[in-house]
Amino acid sequence: MSNSTRAPDEQAPDSEDPDCADATDDPQSVERLLRRLAECTQEHAIMLLDCEGRITWWNNGAERIFGLPRSEAIGQPVSRLFTREEVQQGLPEHEMTVAREDSNAEDDRWMKRGDGSRFWATGLMVALRDPQGRLLGYGKILRSRTDLWEQIETLRNQVEDLDASSRRKDVFLSTLSHELRNPLAPLSNAVDLIRMAAPADPGLAYPLDVIERQVDSLRRLVDDLLDLSRIGAGKVELKKEPVAVQEIVRRAMETAGPFLRGRSHQLEELLPPAPMVVEADPDRLVQVFVNLLNNAGKFTPEGGSIWIKGTVEDQEAVVHIKDTGVGIPPELMPRLFELFTQAESTRVRSNGGLGIGLSLVKNLVTLHGGSVQARSDGPGKGAEFSVRLPLKR
Repeated sequence: MSNSTRAPDEQAPDSEDPDCADATDDPQSVERLLRRLAECTQEHAIMLLDCEGRITWWNNGAERIFGLPRSEAIGQPVSRLFTREEVQQGLPEHEMTVAREDSNAEDDRWMKRGDGSRFWATGLMVALRDPQGRLLGYGKILRSRTDLWEQIETLRNQVEDLDASSRRKDVFLSTLSHELRNPLAPLSNAVDLIRMAAPADPGLAYPLDVIERQVDSLRRLVDDLLDLSRIGAGKVELKKEPVAVQEIVRRAMETAGPFLRGRSHQLEELLPPAPMVVEADPDRLVQVFVNLLNNAGKFTPEGGSIWIKGTVEDQEAVVHIKDTGVGIPPELMPRLFELFTQAESTRVRSNGGLGIGLSLVKNLVTLHGGSVQARSDGPGKGAEFSVRLPLKR
């Protein structure tokens, strides 16, 4: 029997790689490993420059990315890698100046290959100093990211297309609104003429009332469309003045009252006695709360309840409008304040509405420096809208 068995504390490691050389903390070994790392890196160009910006060392990745052999790169000024326009602007020297003053300089720019073609690069230049702080030269590391630049350009083009589409939409809405507005006055005048010509005809009373209600509804819709197009074009100017939120809410209740009473809704108000004063355009704020009340009345079955509650929270006047209506589906919530969102929803389409009112509400509240949020526990569980406006200091 062999006596060469090792004690447990003398056992060799479980596995050894016979091809792995022993790497120690010896400075020469570390330097050799770092050099090998730089040589083996193919996706990054790594180079060393002297204090005047001439290339003194060039890794294999730099040869591959720039298409320039090491023999042709060594001794050349780093400006050879920059485009003509940036050389004329003095950017190679500026990059070294920034690196000297700030230790490093990050850059994203077009670079030039040996054959004159260009590529988009992201990189870093570092000032190299000895322990006494004397400048030894520079290290420059960069990577070709033309693919990233192309993605950015694609996104930029998409944003420009969306902006152009939005502008065309605003022009269309403005034109449509004006064209729809033109027939409203003749229709109203025609109703008045019919009433004058046959005041005692009971058979005309009901159809004339229907026409008047629908004309008023269409007029409000057209006005909202015009306001949205003006906001999109930046043409809405607020005439601000100190005003109590309680006064605004009560004016809105008077305006929306006939519609809510026509649907037999119970409307309750609970506002604090002390005035909640904000700097606002009174007419525009009334428009906000009329839209929210009409929205609550429209999506609440007849005989439902609507509450308006006010409070002060963290230097903000907060008004909650809550209803017992059809509620808001969770999938609709993220897009609730976008234009025409309601028109896309099968669930709420039957209740009417194009989703213009809530979009207008958000835009007008935002113009006042405030915010609006919606909350609902789901379909059939009602909804609550909260408007927050900064108090006048």
